[in-house]
Formats: sequence, structure tokens, C-alpha cells
Amino acid sequence: MKGEIPGGGSALYGRHSPAWGFNPRLIALLLLGGLLAAAAPAPSPGDAARAWMEQPPAALVARLEREPALLPQALDDLGRALASEDAALARDAESYLLQCARERGRTLARKGTWSSSDVQGLLALQLVDPERFATDGAFRERVLGMLPRALDPSVPVGLRDDLLLELNQIRGVDFAASEEVERAWGAAARRSSERRVPYAPGLRFEDEAENPLTASVYSLPSFFFSATEADAFLSAVRQAAPGRALVVLTDLPLRRALEPRAKALSLRLLETYGRSYSPWPRDPFSLVRAPAGGVHVLIRPNLQRGREEDAHLGAELIQNLPEEVDRAWGKATWSEAPVPFHNGQVLLTRDAAWITLHTLEPRILALLGTDRVPVESFNTAEGINRYVHAARKAADELGNLYGRPARFVHPLPEPGSPLPGRMEQMRRLGGGAGYDLDSIVTLLPGSEALVADLDAGRDLLAKLPAEDREALRRGYDLGPSGADLAGRLDAAQRSPRAAALDGFLDLAAEHLAAQGMRVRRLPLLLLPMDLLRDPGGLQGEFLLTWNNVVVEVRDGRARAEGFSSLLPTGDRLAREAFTAAGARLDLLPPLVRSVILNGGYRCASNHVRVRG
Repeated sequence: MKGEIPGGGSALYGRHSPAWGFNPRLIALLLLGGLLAAAAPAPSPGDAARAWMEQPPAALVARLEREPALLPQALDDLGRALASEDAALARDAESYLLQCARERGRTLARKGTWSSSDVQGLLALQLVDPERFATDGAFRERVLGMLPRALDPSVPVGLRDDLLLELNQIRGVDFAASEEVERAWGAAARRSSERRVPYAPGLRFEDEAENPLTASVYSLPSFFFSATEADAFLSAVRQAAPGRALVVLTDLPLRRALEPRAKALSLRLLETYGRSYSPWPRDPFSLVRAPAGGVHVLIRPNLQRGREEDAHLGAELIQNLPEEVDRAWGKATWSEAPVPFHNGQVLLTRDAAWITLHTLEPRILALLGTDRVPVESFNTAEGINRYVHAARKAADELGNLYGRPARFVHPLPEPGSPLPGRMEQMRRLGGGAGYDLDSIVTLLPGSEALVADLDAGRDLLAKLPAEDREALRRGYDLGPSGADLAGRLDAAQRSPRAAALDGFLDLAAEHLAAQGMRVRRLPLLLLPMDLLRDPGGLQGEFLLTWNNVVVEVRDGRARAEGFSSLLPTGDRLAREAFTAAGARLDLLPPLVRSVILNGGYRCASNHVRVRG
């Protein structure tokens, strides 16, 4: 299941040092041979600070550039004055520090070029005392109040952007603080808070199996994807959808790399300044229609461990939407949903929101007042009834949110039926835990359902040409090759976990057929993380699935778009299955790192659809 990122957000994203709480390059700059740690305290904050402030700001800036070893002591003295209980001293120190920071920015602007050390030095001046900023909440609030005024508006955009990228690596600079600075420095189109409205019923979720796509939103952080990979992916999307608006949330390194292609591909690149967003915009927010017809970003209230920053991804989109897109979307607004949701666990048709028991887990646990699934209670009628009752209540709540009944893709144990049968149902349902619904089930117009099938996956492997297996090895940088790879792939499809998932998938396929759907099966493969040449601490497995697609009806014909599996025979079989179900399947170059972390194409995209 995509969601919690192995190793935690900070470790994966390469952000702030857990030990220091802020950018280690910045502290290294200030250490300067141990001066920060060894600097002797001044006899009093006022005397020491006023000694520095006797120099005009421009003179001190020039002196610190000539003698950088003085910087730690100067910032320490001025920082203590800023935090002084002497209001006049604190006010004078604030004014002086702001003048110094703005003068340093102007100096770099006149110079015309700047190094990473220059940027970090300027940021150190703006933060006054980076170590104290990270550890002292009151001091941090004082400095955050200064930051919007700490940069001369005449400095080049490139310098401003470099500063914002570094600033967002600092622990204590949350989204709200960053947004204030970005807006004040002219880097954000608007404050997202200006577009927040109270949640109100009546939002319209468009049918995901029919309504055409008019805009697509992607999140492409540079710490996940190279410029080459992003370019290949976006070029293929543009070729498949010439008229669709493509909105790409990305950080400074990748934005700069993509800018030469942005015009040719008609990309709207939205700068995130290095905030640690995941590459999966599907889960944390829905793009829906307000009653008046404008686009509304509905943000979920529930956080995923390791992906807490994604709570701000929808507001980030609102903050940075280009004016022409914002106008086309009717001046987009946003609100927070009243109940938890996870869009990778919901498939919307015109008449239903299709879910599994696992879709509802956060809300069920809240209703039961527990923080874990009470599996041990599922060997009693009372335990099963209690859990299923909570599930039905949670399903009704979710149905109210989506504006259509919530229906399960599998049966639920019925009260009063024989206990052994209910226990067996709960056991089989448990086989689907940890997998997103959209990775294993696809719903198409005309009551067509494509359900993943490990038997079909095993059959695919048994007949796989050697060149396909080698393509798979190269595509995902797997360690084993040849017969060794073939044997380990086969074993992975026969593991106890695979058997449990197999039982769940068969149960879902049988149930959907009983609901009147025409069910077809698609191959599914489980690839253990230890097959990767460099697992990097990743455990478990990732899915090679052809289900994780986005569906629309265009020019009267159903089509789906998704990632190529990099397994030619599997791609061919998937296209044939979609064709038999009445839909065309367009496969795009995959974002490999996303796939390895169990984020298929539907996970990696969010869409505005033509209003139905």
C-alpha cells in the first residue's frame, strides 16, 4: 500500500537533520572552525549588540563579507538583543537586522551571481540565530514576523527562489509561515487562506468512469524523479491529451530543468520550494465542483504517517494556480472534509462510491475507540457484528460526502448467518489489507469491471519470453537476472501473502459479478523489494498492476491512461483486456520510483473533469 513512506518523510526526502533540526549546511557555515560553539558570551546583550549597531548596516555587511569568521558572534549578540526584555533594544535590533539582511541581498544582486554559501549566509542573517530559531519557539515567532520584510523586492527572482528553497529546509518553517514569506516576497500568486471556505454539503464529485478530463495535476519532486524521466512522462501525457491543462507541482531544481520544455508542452509549473510533498496528489485531496460550478479542492482531515506534509498539498495548489487556470476554474476555493477519506481506496461511478472494508479503517477505528484493528475479536459473533456495524455507519458517512451510496466491492458478513462462514469471510477480507483499491479493481462504463488476478500473473510469468524478463530487470534495476530472477519471481507469487490477496481478489470478482457487472481479470505481479539492486531499506513488495489507471469517455469512446509496466507482454495482454471491455488503454512511460513505492498512475495524478 502506498502511503507511509519507508524510513519516514525526512530521511527519504533528504530534508532537515533530525539532530540539529535545521539545514546542516547552514550550521556548517556558521560553525566556521568551531566559532559558534566556542564564542564567548558578551557581558550584556545591550552593550554587545550596540557595539555592532554603531556601524551602518552596509558597513557591517561589507565587513562580514571580508571577515566571515565574525558572523557567528555578530548574530549571537544581535540575536540576544532581539530577544531582550528591553523593548527599545529589541526594536532597535530588529530594525538593524532587517536593514543588514536587505543590504546583503542588494549586494548579491549587484554582484549578479551567488554561490550556495552566499545564499546560506544571507539566510543565516535573516534567521538571526539559526540554532535558536530551530529550538526556541518564542524566538522563532519573532523572526518569522520579520522574514516577510527581510528581502529587498528588487533582488533577482533567482536569488529569491534559492532563498525560499533553503528556507523550507528549516525545521519550524511550516506551510503557513512559508506562505506568508512567499507572498510577501512576490513568489506566490495568493494566500491560500483567502480562498478557504467552510465545508458545506452539495459538492459534486464527477463520475470517474465517464466524465472527460479537462485538467490534470501532478506532483513531481526532484528527490523522486530526474528531469529526463519527468520530461518523458509529461511529453507522453501531452501527446495523449493535446488539449488538456497540465499542472505540475514541483520544486526548484526540477522546475528549472523543465522550464525549457514548459512552453512546448504547455505546462503550468507550480513552485513548491522544496516542501516534502509526496508524488501522489490523488490521496490527500479531491478536485470537485462547487454548487455554482467552480472547482473546489476538498482536503481530507486524516494524515498518513510519513506523509504529513501532504495535508498542505491542496492549499499549495490553490496558492500557486496561474491566473488563467484560476479563472478557468472559477476562482478555486478549498475546505476540509468532515470525515476521513483516501481517494486511492474509492472508485466513483455515477450511481455509487465503490469501496472496501479497508477504505473505512480510520473511521471504523475512531468509532470503536481503538487504534488497531481488533482481529482477535473476529472469532466471535459479537466482535464481527461490532466491526461490521461500525463499517456500515462509516460507509453511510462516506456516501454522504461523495453524494452517492457507498457500495462494497466484496460481501460483508451478515448478522445471524453461521459463525464459521462469517469468520471465513473476515479472514478472506483480511487478504486485501494494505492494498489500494484502485491498484486491484478498475470500473469502466457499461458495468464492466477489471479485477486483478494473481493466477493470470503466474500464467504470464510462466510464458514470459527471456527478453521481457530482462526488460523488467533493467526497467526496475533488479539485482537477480536470468533463471535466478525467474525463480524468485515465481516464488513471490506463491507466498502466503500472495495467497491471502488471491483469496480477496476472487471474493471481490465473485461479488461484483453477482451485482450484475461483467468481470474480466487482469494479471497482477508481486515484486519483493529485496529484488531491487539497492532496496535502500524498503521492505515488503510492490505491485506490477495494470489496474491503476484513470478512465474517461472521450469522443464517445471509453479510454484509460496508465503507466506502462515495462513488461511488453503484460502491456499487450492488458490492452487486449481493455479492448474486450470496450475501452482503449494508453500506456505512458512510468515514474519508476513512484511505482516501486506502490504509486501507480491513478495515484500519481489528480484531475478536473468536465462538469456532468
